[in-house]
Amino acid sequence: MKILHLYPNDDSLIAKHVTMLGQADTDARPDIVHVHGCWKYQTVKQALQAHRQGARIVFTPHGGLEPWIIAERRLSEKLYKTLLWQRRLAEHSYVMIAQGTMEAEALKQLGWNPRIEIIRNAVITNTITPEAMAQQTQDVYRKVMDSNTIELMSDNCRQLMTMLLKAGITGDRRWVEGEPPVIDETEWRRLLVYADHENIRTTLDTGIHVLGLHHDYIETARIKSYLPTDYEKPKVSAYDVAGIVSEMHHSKLTMRHFVELDRALRKPDIDEEWLVDAFDEGHLLKFFRRLLQVLTEVTGLDEGFLPANPLNDKGTEKIRKRLNNHLRI
Repeated sequence: MKILHLYPNDDSLIAKHVTMLGQADTDARPDIVHVHGCWKYQTVKQALQAHRQGARIVFTPHGGLEPWIIAERRLSEKLYKTLLWQRRLAEHSYVMIAQGTMEAEALKQLGWNPRIEIIRNAVITNTITPEAMAQQTQDVYRKVMDSNTIELMSDNCRQLMTMLLKAGITGDRRWVEGEPPVIDETEWRRLLVYADHENIRTTLDTGIHVLGLHHDYIETARIKSYLPTDYEKPKVSAYDVAGIVSEMHHSKLTMRHFVELDRALRKPDIDEEWLVDAFDEGHLLKFFRRLLQVLTEVTGLDEGFLPANPLNDKGTEKIRKRLNNHLRI
């Protein structure tokens, strides 16, 4: 992980805290930007710019958003605009780090970000060692990078996922064309964590076995991640094409839905003409055709199993975005 720390140069306590966290990167494209302290507009601006380029933000206010600090600011300056960009930084952060329970409660009361971790500051208290503080901070970084991992996947990793899902669904190497792309262990971790969150790990593991691939085993169920507040483990209650499509139309789109729809469409007793007529009468034919387009992309569904012509339009792009954003914070 490449970490970039942003902090005020005129605050010696914060500078010492950052030093205790260990060596950090100054790379132009960090994985994580850790913002320390408040009230420096240029710091916030730099962090949000890095965020737009793909970095994830961790925000440690160092007590700067405590109620009495805000009250003091209100007396000395025009606070409204200042709080607006502080709030924007907090809302764009993957997590906010409080240095005690009182600060955590104050951040919770602000309501700007539901993800709050408590890591005590070894600079100002002897209740934690510098080593423990640094390790706990590294654990938070790891948790951040293990969240919504599809957003971090390379094209090769996504291509491999499609091949593995197809192999896992069919159980036969002959359905998969070409050789699987090679990815490193970081990419394997991202792929397997995503599979766990989307509840397709069993299918993916079957595909790995079918294609004869090897990687370091990762027990993804033990990996901690940040998930949307309304997240539930994806499941599909229907196992026929019409039922699955109806679920997909009325609920969140998950990769588990696409995997089960692919399985259902491969069954030999599909009445394709009846399906198309039923979807047409139910005003779902366009939606179904859009799902077919995305299926060809994410599970590699073959032309011979398509009951209708796939449709690739603006509506299809919205479906892609819904699927990709399912785990987005």
